[in-house]
Amino acid sequence: MVESNRTVVIPLWVPEESRSDFHQTILPYAYCQQEAVNHCWPDTPKQPDDLQTSKRDVEDALYDRLREDTNEQLHSNLVQKAIKDATSAISSCKTSWENGDRISKPDFYDRDRAGYTMTYDKRAATYGRYEATLSTLNGTVTCRYELPAELEGTPYGEYVLDKRWSFSTSKLVFDGDRFWLHAVMQRQFRDDPVYTPQTDESGSDTHEDTHRVLGVDLNVDGATAVTSTGQFYGNADALNAYRSEQEQLRGELQQTGTRSAHLRFQQRRGVEWRYYDQYAHHVANSIKQEALRVRATHVAFENLTRIRKRISNLPKFQQWLFKKVRKYTEYKLERSGVTVDTTKPAHTSQACSRTDCDCVDEDNRDGKHFECLECGYTVNSDYNAAKNIGFRYLCEELSSPASRTCSSGQATSQLALVSGTLSPTGDFAEHEWVSTDKPHPQQASESSDSERSRVG
Repeated sequence: MVESNRTVVIPLWVPEESRSDFHQTILPYAYCQQEAVNHCWPDTPKQPDDLQTSKRDVEDALYDRLREDTNEQLHSNLVQKAIKDATSAISSCKTSWENGDRISKPDFYDRDRAGYTMTYDKRAATYGRYEATLSTLNGTVTCRYELPAELEGTPYGEYVLDKRWSFSTSKLVFDGDRFWLHAVMQRQFRDDPVYTPQTDESGSDTHEDTHRVLGVDLNVDGATAVTSTGQFYGNADALNAYRSEQEQLRGELQQTGTRSAHLRFQQRRGVEWRYYDQYAHHVANSIKQEALRVRATHVAFENLTRIRKRISNLPKFQQWLFKKVRKYTEYKLERSGVTVDTTKPAHTSQACSRTDCDCVDEDNRDGKHFECLECGYTVNSDYNAAKNIGFRYLCEELSSPASRTCSSGQATSQLALVSGTLSPTGDFAEHEWVSTDKPHPQQASESSDSERSRVG
């Protein structure tokens, strides 16, 4: 069985007289978080291993004392969840330290923050399809979900109202103005592959078309995501403009310096986060649909870990959503049995993606225009990179000498392209998903004839 999780962000209606119950509850909850951090973080840690990250060890050491310190008014499960929040934060610090990043001790007990988050599982909360009941210092509070008039096609309708999905440990979020439930929905699926193995007349597995890769290039300008099948998703330029507007607004609020400006500043931070998160979901959903359309078994991204160490310090690079888009794509495709993975990013934007050309030159690319200096191949540069990403993953990760061909000589690995697939040996095959729609204007020059002439 494969376990799948989805997070649905639901606005909550909290009775006016009960809002203070949550505001009071966060104080001992944050106290427990910070006490756990203090336990995990020695006075002068010298190396990453000095940080303690075991939830069980911390809970064994602190649980009884924290229950006593909070006069046993804080639900026992909230004490446990506060400890888990702290150890998770310490674990992230440890990983960053191991990667050479500068870190600082987490501070959960910051009273100046307008917003906060508390973690609830089913022992401290009761989740229904239309409301949730959550524990506080003063008893339980029932909060109604605020829903749109039309539920069809929304995450709420797709997951919360579908009885095949059940609630799991979720988070109550207060953004300085209103409450939200980040409901984690859980479901188990059979661990079946996307494809039924092909068999010959004798019933033997022919391994035909075992792997099919969809390459994806992520960008900070133009289209956010471009696939090896010539699809362009998102508008990074518009997102950057939105980010600039919000930064300007935050600067004006900070300069004002009044308490109302400070509260609005905190509120806007939550609004921005939800905007970026929804945008990442939109792009990931588009990639998911394309992967299913072309029957991909693998979706390949560039490995952009540590990207902030390698590229410009401009905000549009430093604040980008690369990891979030990839992670959302991964969990959206997991129930379909599609693997989401990464490959090395070196030279994917500079290399010609034709399989009969080995030219790699930084002068091949000029902004969004790619023109190979050797063979003259001309195409949108992001589309060229997406094909290189997919083909590199195909050749380096999937197509070992043992798996590249089977006894019948049929290719077992393919790269999904606009009008068909390409094998590691350069063989192109037209497929039934060929669209009759006009190609995207950014890659209109990419015709099926070009594909047939071994464009990888």
